[in-house]
Amino acid sequence: MAWNTDLVLMVRVLINDIDSPQTYTDEYLKRVLVTAGIIVDAEVPFSYDYTYNINNLTISPDPVTSEDSIFMSLVPLKAACILTQGEFKQALGQGIKVRDGDSAIDTSVSFRGYRDILELGPCAAYEKLKWSILASNKITSVGKVVLGPYRTPSGSALDTISWYYDQFVTNINGRKDRY
Repeated sequence: MAWNTDLVLMVRVLINDIDSPQTYTDEYLKRVLVTAGIIVDAEVPFSYDYTYNINNLTISPDPVTSEDSIFMSLVPLKAACILTQGEFKQALGQGIKVRDGDSAIDTSVSFRGYRDILELGPCAAYEKLKWSILASNKITSVGKVVLGPYRTPSGSALDTISWYYDQFVTNINGRKDRY
């Protein structure tokens, strides 16, 4: 299966885990990708009905072989987001703040970098891309609105709110306070 290699490499690039020694094993990244696939599938309808098995580490049909570019764009970003959130949580547990008289040690200052990564990194890129895809109407009809008053073509103008709107806008009702 091609997703086992391609999507794992994409996640490694997104989290900067290419050089040896690597922080995460391929099996762990596959597990995170399957989890991310399940989460993204609940948020965005894909072109295919995917089945996920986190125990056997399978996604079928293979999104890379099927050339599902939306899946291949969103799921690695979501997986990278999950991993960076985990790193942030782990770093929070390792932070210390010690004060003894005039001297102080504070390692929590470095958390700002993690917060920036969460706000501007893969998580933000995932949300922006997800909403861009949903709004582009390639998959769903999100974003359609009716602007202005609505009047049925065969209906009477007096039966709709638009008749009252027309009266107000055109000043037909003889209101003198609009001059």
